[in-house]
Amino acid sequence: MIRAVIIDDEQHCIDRLSTLLHSTKDKEIQLAGTAQNVDDGIALINRIKPHLVFLDVQIADKTGFDVLRALPATTSRIIFTTAHDKYALQAFRFCALDYLLKPIDADELNAALSKFQEEKNEANISEQITELLKGIGNKPRKIGVPTLNGIVFIPVTDIIRCHADGNYTEIHLSDKKQMVVSKTLKEFELLLSDYNFFRVHNSDLVNLDFVKSYNKGKGGYLLLEDQSSVEVSSRRKEELLKKLGSM
Repeated sequence: MIRAVIIDDEQHCIDRLSTLLHSTKDKEIQLAGTAQNVDDGIALINRIKPHLVFLDVQIADKTGFDVLRALPATTSRIIFTTAHDKYALQAFRFCALDYLLKPIDADELNAALSKFQEEKNEANISEQITELLKGIGNKPRKIGVPTLNGIVFIPVTDIIRCHADGNYTEIHLSDKKQMVVSKTLKEFELLLSDYNFFRVHNSDLVNLDFVKSYNKGKGGYLLLEDQSSVEVSSRRKEELLKKLGSM
């Protein structure tokens, strides 16, 4: 049986999530307790040692991150719940932690639980939380990418480009290694746009720090430091040249 707890300062949110958990397809999930403030949440996790924590981002005048800071060695898998915090969502994605937007949708909950079942034997959760907390209040320095053996944390500055392959993305690294990740290029674009990455084509997101030269043409193409060339979409050419000119 999988022990789950909910930490949220709004009772109606606890009630909705409780109802959804009781009606979920995954009958192994047992709601073992709830808490409505940070201190009670920390005590609840320490007492029950849940496998899964549904953790609100904003808890009264504190945050779910205060819970994580108090429990650096927890082995619980964290699924964040939030109504709006865009920056927090970006941090969650960077660290490959799950999140649910309120009001929580039953299908999205089931998808998150399925992901939990697939990943519960994966990476060191403490490492994920450490990386997540580094990103709060600062730009995260690493991106967490799921692999068969767990989660690998890659420095953003090591990524040369990302290439779309359907619902997967190929990550090309400065050490000439490549990784295939089950995330779309759009997700990486949202994550990396503040780090001098630019979507030069529907299929390619490029780290402009690795651009060696731009070659003219209808849209033209970029030659990168790893000697690869990437086509530039004609409709994105003007914006790209502006970005390159301001570097």
